[in-house]
Amino acid sequence: MRTAVAQTSIRNYDRMRTTGELGRVQQEIMDAIGIYPRDYSLQELAQATGLAINTVSGRANELRQKGKLEQGPSRACKVTGRTIRPVRRPHPQGSLF
Repeated sequence: MRTAVAQTSIRNYDRMRTTGELGRVQQEIMDAIGIYPRDYSLQELAQATGLAINTVSGRANELRQKGKLEQGPSRACKVTGRTIRPVRRPHPQGSLF
């Protein structure tokens, strides 16, 4: 049974990587962020989604590598008060600039 689960996970990972399909947690983060120009710190995303900060951090990095998220200008985090570089969706017409 353990082998079947591992093989299924590997197949799903390969499929998502080749098709560009987002995983469940990645999609949950994208849904929480909403439309451009809203931006969030990782702590704010963790609070909004109820996910652990390490989960949010890993998935946000994957989404940045895929070009689905970008870093916004520095600002204070609403949770910690620290200066952060929030994540946001890229501008819809970003490729035109």
